[in-house]
Amino acid sequence: MTTMNIPDNLTIKQLLTEFSPRVAKDSIARSGGAAGLAGTRFTLVMDVDGQVFHYDVKDGSDFTVGEGSIADPLVHIAISKADLEKMIAQKSLDMLLGIQSDLNRAKYDVLQRLNGKMTALLDNEDGTAYKITATFNGKESPACSFKLTTADSAALMRKEVNPVNLFMSGRMKIEGDMAFAMSTQPLFT
Repeated sequence: MTTMNIPDNLTIKQLLTEFSPRVAKDSIARSGGAAGLAGTRFTLVMDVDGQVFHYDVKDGSDFTVGEGSIADPLVHIAISKADLEKMIAQKSLDMLLGIQSDLNRAKYDVLQRLNGKMTALLDNEDGTAYKITATFNGKESPACSFKLTTADSAALMRKEVNPVNLFMSGRMKIEGDMAFAMSTQPLFT
């Protein structure tokens, strides 16, 4: 998965209704993941300061994308408009595009079982940070936070580094429910 071809002047709406679904479809098709996703339904809601978009993916190949929420999504992601605009401008979208672009049966099964909230705090070189919150299956607890650099986050999503190695080296800090944090690991391997 790569974000190298992010168009200039991409709007939030274009990112969430056109670019992101296209990246996910192409990635699943290239990997052959759709065959393993037969009989599944992956649902995701993306909330950008109250501007909400939804994704409903059946069998890994039938994508429905729209504005507004849907009931009981597997994953609900929240991010501020300012953070998302900066991520787009910096072409630093790996953490947002990664899970849906790398969807396969094993990750789908993990998403089905996850119950809780994960927050990613991503530090930028300029001293600013992004905050992305993912709530799995509508459950607010248990909860954990991961803190790492944007560069390490990109490497993690591109499978260039293992989450355990990031943690053991001190480049990723984890706070909150450690058992829940560890249960999210398969999403990043």
